[in-house]
Amino acid sequence: MAKNKKRARSRQKQRRRTTPEVGLLDALSAGIEAPTPGPLLGIVSLALSVAAADDDPAAAFGTLVRSFSAADRVETSAALLAIATLTVDPDLRRRVRREIAERGHVLPQWLAELHRSEPVDRAVEVSTVFRDVDELLVGVTVPGGGPLTAVIAVNNEFGAVATDGYVVGAPLDEVVGLMVEGDDPDLRVRDISPADARARLTHALSGIDRRPLRLASEQLTEARPLVEWMLSLLPEGGQDTELRELSEEELDGIAEAFLASPSGPPWARSELRPLVDEVLAVGSGNGIGDPLVWSRRNVRALLDLEQGFLDPAVLHVERIPELLSDLIRYGHAERGLRPQLTADALSEVDARADAFRAALRALADDEA
Repeated sequence: MAKNKKRARSRQKQRRRTTPEVGLLDALSAGIEAPTPGPLLGIVSLALSVAAADDDPAAAFGTLVRSFSAADRVETSAALLAIATLTVDPDLRRRVRREIAERGHVLPQWLAELHRSEPVDRAVEVSTVFRDVDELLVGVTVPGGGPLTAVIAVNNEFGAVATDGYVVGAPLDEVVGLMVEGDDPDLRVRDISPADARARLTHALSGIDRRPLRLASEQLTEARPLVEWMLSLLPEGGQDTELRELSEEELDGIAEAFLASPSGPPWARSELRPLVDEVLAVGSGNGIGDPLVWSRRNVRALLDLEQGFLDPAVLHVERIPELLSDLIRYGHAERGLRPQLTADALSEVDARADAFRAALRALADDEA
């Protein structure tokens, strides 16, 4: 009987330890003890992201703050001060400081100075020659707590929307070095102004809310409040996108240059010009908007009728694989891409051409 009681108490103890509230307090406690700000700020950012996802974000945020205020613990005081700072709410920060003083809680010095954090005077863009996804890096320095670096992936082919990202407790230069390790000849690294980084990332994060489909990864969703606070420290006034919105005149100019090249004469007949315009219009969505640069994935997307990029009714549409091959040879030479990238794209055209034409025939049969 005594053994049964002992096992019952053990099970009750396990249940208490695994409740969400206890788990959160344990995580906050570990964050307070950590030598860097990342762990504590990550937990608070997660809590804020959960509130932001509620049907009534303002009410959920209020409930979160009240629940922490009601618990007289060092962990909840730390969470409140971090919340007040990340949300840039001076009134809340003053109130929290009074509560902490009344409770006599001692918090890490870096947390008390968190609102004095300074941005790193450098931002970096890491991408490839295709510019389908740009990874933007920004950093801040927390007084007495060290560096924080945010890495955010911006998908240009989805309209410059943020799709993934995270924050690490390491200097920006160190994180860049780790990202470019190895010998990737197609990787491109360049400095951009912190103001441009702020504008582009603010635009990219807001794009998540404008898209009907869930594009952002779970880790970006959880880190978003922390990232947005970091961005608020950067200077304003930058350019908010790298996307190129080509005008009809610009697309016409690209088409004329292609038709005047050695690859162009087979497509210069008037009845084939709509076909050239069709492919260039679709290609203007490649990367940041360059119809002369084609990756394997871009080729697959164009030749997949189910994706709806092409108008199957355009005259001579069955010749698109042939046209695309000539355009790739011309465009990649114009942009100075490596021969292997051109070979890869041409190989993808060859691999997809028969299925593309078969899909056209099936569509014609269905409409007959």
